[in-house]
Amino acid sequence: MKRPKTGEYAPFHENYLKLLPPRGTAQSLLKKTFKDIQQTLSSLPESAGDYAYEPGKWTLKQMLVHLIDSERVFAYRILSFMRGDRIALPGFNQDIWMEQVDTSGRTFKNLFREWKTVRDNTLFLLAQCTEEQSKFIGRASGWNVTPRALFFVIIGHQIHHMNILTGKYLPGLEV
Repeated sequence: MKRPKTGEYAPFHENYLKLLPPRGTAQSLLKKTFKDIQQTLSSLPESAGDYAYEPGKWTLKQMLVHLIDSERVFAYRILSFMRGDRIALPGFNQDIWMEQVDTSGRTFKNLFREWKTVRDNTLFLLAQCTEEQSKFIGRASGWNVTPRALFFVIIGHQIHHMNILTGKYLPGLEV
């Protein structure tokens, strides 16, 4: 699957897409980015999951829930557009969603098990998405977008949060 071209995604997705490595398929990058963040967090004590780098910011566990939720939303959009559905899909407000998240009983292991299931579903969608389907245009959050753009947005969105993890969370944790 080729990478998306300008016009296949919302302008705000550009922030994620510019973070993509210059080489790599959607499949290889979906696998690599998941493994990278899992390896980074596996060395942390479980207590680090409740750490936020400043007041009002998400905890590490909340950030993981956000990544899981976002990937589910993007994957649903991919499926809808792959199947030729032309109904415009709504956006979602990550901050409102996070108000309903309770991570008090969650562990890193539990969250990664859930996310692995979601990521495996994304990889199954990717495997069945033809080159023609990857270019179908749907509408989400008021913008035209293609399935192939959304596969790469999932990757770039995760890289964005990995950069926040390594730049803001990890320096504040004594590991």
